[in-house]
This record gives sequence, structure tokens and C-alpha cells, in this order.
Amino acid sequence: MRQDERIQAALMIIVLAYGVLTVVPVILGDRVVEPFSELGLLGPEMKLGDYPREVALGEPVDLYLYLGNHEGDLMYYRVMVKQGAQSMNVSDTEPYPGTVLTQYEHVLGDELNTTMPISVHYMDPGVNQRMVFELYKFNPETGGFRYDGIWVQLWMNVTTPQ
Repeated sequence: MRQDERIQAALMIIVLAYGVLTVVPVILGDRVVEPFSELGLLGPEMKLGDYPREVALGEPVDLYLYLGNHEGDLMYYRVMVKQGAQSMNVSDTEPYPGTVLTQYEHVLGDELNTTMPISVHYMDPGVNQRMVFELYKFNPETGGFRYDGIWVQLWMNVTTPQ
């Protein structure tokens, strides 16, 4: 192969690579490759890990709930807040069987997130009381919410007021 043919072959490879790199994103468009949602729990100072360790029974626990939407579409979310025992496991496939304390709902556009203040109350005193926050998504086909397998939890010692 002559020098000119090598240069032409190298230029053709560069032009072809450039063409593929510019055309593929146009063909794929804004398609979400792996859609997902986010759920987070922040402490009173809007930070991870600054959660209170102890609370008196009936006293409000002020926290922040974080939701993020990367589903490729507008989403209607529900977060169920449940209290339960140490012995009950949390599942990624089945809702937690604990007592529902409250719920929060929010509509969120694609690629958006929100952080909202919430206040929750423990119903029973005890050491290492578990509070589970589960994410549910509205399904327009069924007209109901379905558990998404996304959850976070908070452990706290709940004391009886003196």
C-alpha cells in the first residue's frame, strides 16, 4: 500500500468515526436508557446522617424528603411512612407490613427533583424503633399506585415523656 492510500484510508476512518458519533445521538434522541426514581431522607439540617437519635413519644420529628425523577416522563409519586419492628424485614418486592403513619404525594417532571419538609411522629415507645419510607408510583393503566421497591429507613429510640 502506498503512502497516499494509507493517508486516504486513515482520513476515511476518521470521517466515518465522526459520522457515527454525531448520528447515533440523533437517532437515539432523548430516550431514557435505564429509567429510575430517587428517594432520600435528610435530617433537620437538610443533610444525610444528621438524624435525631432520640425523641419523646408524640414529639414531632422534622425531616426532609428528597424525590428525584429520571423516568423519562412526568411522574406522580406517593411516599408511605410506616412504623414497624426490628424483626420485620424490608423488601424490594413487597410493601413493608408496618403501621401506616402518614403519606406524602408529589407530581414531578422528568429530570427534576424536590426536597420537601416533613414531620413524622412515632406511635410506640422503645429502643431502635424503625420508620420505613416507601416509594410508590402512580400507574395510569390501572388507576392506582404500585410499590417501586425503593425505600429508606430511620432508626430511633422513642422515650415515654416524664
